[in-house]
Amino acid sequence: MNGIFPIILIVSVAALAFSSPETALPSMTEGAEKGVKLSLTLLAVYGVWLGVYEIAERGGLTKKLSKRLYKPVKLIFGDVDETSLDHISMNVAANLLGVGGVATPMGIEAIRSLEKRNNRFAATMLLVVASTSLQLLPTSVIALRAASGSANASSIVLPAFLSTLVSSLSGILLVKIFVKK
Repeated sequence: MNGIFPIILIVSVAALAFSSPETALPSMTEGAEKGVKLSLTLLAVYGVWLGVYEIAERGGLTKKLSKRLYKPVKLIFGDVDETSLDHISMNVAANLLGVGGVATPMGIEAIRSLEKRNNRFAATMLLVVASTSLQLLPTSVIALRAASGSANASSIVLPAFLSTLVSSLSGILLVKIFVKK
């Protein structure tokens, strides 16, 4: 993949420069400007949620949340140790809020913890649950839509919830069918 993207970029720039040389540089500059603006917007969103997570962790809220999610996590993931449970619960909570970038470090820690205990089923389930990421509030998508000038950035909430619900349930069911505990 690392070789394909530069080739696509070079071919695209060459085609643009050949077909419309007067718009090549302005188009690339505008694209770079939009990319920087989008990156800063997402950086701010992730920064806020990472800060909220740090405060929640220091205040003991993560332990309380993990206790609340204990039964659903146990039902979905099977027998999971407490350390993995904490990380899985926070990963699921961050994904529910639609902040996948914030959920990733917690998911990585959970996978490491599960691999130490050789819990392949739970690790596979976490990968599927994190990838399909059921979202009650897709904050990253709302932030992207708002940054792009959407008239109603939050109109994505119901479709995002329904589509992630179907994908998450399908993924969980497939793991339960095909991966042995």
